[in-house]
Amino acid sequence: MILLQDVPNGYDYCFAGKDKCPKAATCLRAIAAQLLSESEDEQPETVRAVNPFYVERLPDYSSCRRYRSSEPLRYAKGMSRLFDEIPLKQVSIVRLRVMGCFSCERYYYHCRKGERLITPEEQQRIVGVFNRAGISTKPKFDSYEYGLAW
Repeated sequence: MILLQDVPNGYDYCFAGKDKCPKAATCLRAIAAQLLSESEDEQPETVRAVNPFYVERLPDYSSCRRYRSSEPLRYAKGMSRLFDEIPLKQVSIVRLRVMGCFSCERYYYHCRKGERLITPEEQQRIVGVFNRAGISTKPKFDSYEYGLAW
């Protein structure tokens, strides 16, 4: 169940609603807007929102670039034992390539310690690094948790 306090600060709401968008029931932006409109708490003076004219003029709702699925994703947490099964002479090159799976080196270190979750896309890139290096074992992350991709 999604709650209004789960919506990140500065998130873009979509007020198109079910009448104008058939994907509103599964879109995080539309769900957030509905939660905001139904809230009995004091309303904010301003919010960031998807332009309703953008939604109206979409030729096909599946092409909406602002759509965010409400389906939880499986995130990995921690990589403290990721390189344990890799032959020693391959570890340094594989580690460098795994670092390249993240947008910055700092993210790699935060993910390694479990301070930042590893997205499904980043997990797939790490699997690709292992496959290209000829490593037959799958990458082993410390744990997994499900969350929304706001």
